[in-house]
Amino acid sequence: MKKRYISALAAGAIVLAIGGMITYQTWPRTIEGPREPMELTLEFPAAPQNSEIRISQFSTGYNISPEALIYTGGNFFEQHQSVYSGFVVEHPRSTFILEGGIGTNIAREHAENFNFFYENLFAYTATETAKELLAANGKSQSDVDFIALTHLHWDHAAIIPDFLDTPILVTENELNAAREEAVENQSYFQEYLINPETEWEFLEFTDGPYGPFDKSKDMFGDRTVIAVPMAGHTAGSMGFVVTAASGKRYFFIGDTSWSIEAIKKAHPRLPFAENIVDHDVPMVHDQVWLLQQIMKANPDLMIVPTHDGNVVKQISAYPAFE
Repeated sequence: MKKRYISALAAGAIVLAIGGMITYQTWPRTIEGPREPMELTLEFPAAPQNSEIRISQFSTGYNISPEALIYTGGNFFEQHQSVYSGFVVEHPRSTFILEGGIGTNIAREHAENFNFFYENLFAYTATETAKELLAANGKSQSDVDFIALTHLHWDHAAIIPDFLDTPILVTENELNAAREEAVENQSYFQEYLINPETEWEFLEFTDGPYGPFDKSKDMFGDRTVIAVPMAGHTAGSMGFVVTAASGKRYFFIGDTSWSIEAIKKAHPRLPFAENIVDHDVPMVHDQVWLLQQIMKANPDLMIVPTHDGNVVKQISAYPAFE
């Protein structure tokens, strides 16, 4: 009887410990403001009226999980589809891919770079790669002038091996930090970063402030594609503001947040996830709060987290454009 009592107590303690851990991880946390007071211009400059940009989205894979695992305070009973997305952007002077998802050899790369725990944590269902999608629509690598990546985590950089002759646009700080951290940080796959055949191009923020961002880069000189620094999730992350010919304006934020709902509520990722994927957690919190304020100040702006399937699918699917 005594042994059964002790066993029951032990089992109860384990259940309480697990419950406490889950509660701690998923309990709603609201980012109340930046770490230091800021005087910010939250409104973006007026959108250009003469944009000839066409934009289209595609997804190379997905996974489905409870919303509660995507951000604190999420619903355990609401499914969230995370997508490995990319966007084809056509400008009169250039056609480029923004982001790009996973590539042809992802199954092998995934198995070789992840231990058992991470391989299952980041499990996915692959669909059609950017390379395959272009080919199915009569296009090829030669039709893409460059690929712009918000950052170099594996689920963004996995497009690189399929486009070795295509320039890859990142910040120099992002590449340097990724190479340094890749030895121990499983968010990076080293082979994507050190292949001598990869043609890297570095974006420099040589233009002035854009809304609340203290510097920017007008990529074509016509205000249709603006890059802004968004360090936090990684050392050199950046975002892109794109104005389409339709008049719609999009803000592609990479992985600063995985969910538009998290931005609306200013809720961060789970602490467990933050410790795995975020370079500077307090800086990410500042960025998520800032995105919430930007959303309020720019109601016509569509903020696009790269992995939020519900948001991505609102953009026309390739080969259709808007």
